[in-house]
Amino acid sequence: MDKHKTWVINSEKQILSTRIFDIFSLDCYLPSKDVKNDFISIRTNDWVNTFALDEDGKVLLVKQHRLGKNLVTVEVPAGAINDNEPPEVAALRELAPGDRLDMAKALRELEEETGHVPGKLVLLRSINVNPAIQNNRCHFFLALDCKKVKEPVLDPTEELELVLFEKEEVFNAIFETDLIENSVTLMSIMLAKEYLARKIE
Repeated sequence: MDKHKTWVINSEKQILSTRIFDIFSLDCYLPSKDVKNDFISIRTNDWVNTFALDEDGKVLLVKQHRLGKNLVTVEVPAGAINDNEPPEVAALRELAPGDRLDMAKALRELEEETGHVPGKLVLLRSINVNPAIQNNRCHFFLALDCKKVKEPVLDPTEELELVLFEKEEVFNAIFETDLIENSVTLMSIMLAKEYLARKIE
């Protein structure tokens, strides 16, 4: 894009800081139209979302109450990445000493929310969440051959319910049902479906 048509950020000022995001006001100028305008930028950590299949090919999803919209949703295991932590490290964690090296890393959120660890892990895509107002990216993983190793360990503010679905039922939810009400979970399902279809072909 012609640089003349891109916004110049003259200055930015933090106007709010919370536990999960910071909000900045940007003083901007567009040279092509000689226009000044203020914009809002939400700065937050990257996210990890994992589409997980157990050893029987069932999809591991979690049901939880989301207060932003005040509704109960069905989602893939997901969570935020810690500050300055690369996605591959954030998505993976070491298991207890003595486990095999090839099983020494498993999806942290998957293990915490479902008690399962994967036999294989694939990074599907890393995508900007909403670049109009947010700076973060979402890293989508596919976890295969997941095995239950313990009971879920939830944060004090989490209350989740593990639910298992047939793969085709979840894939049909892309267009045919309203099972999935979370856009990021829907993207996770679509990427997993495409990847698995290509692997079969």
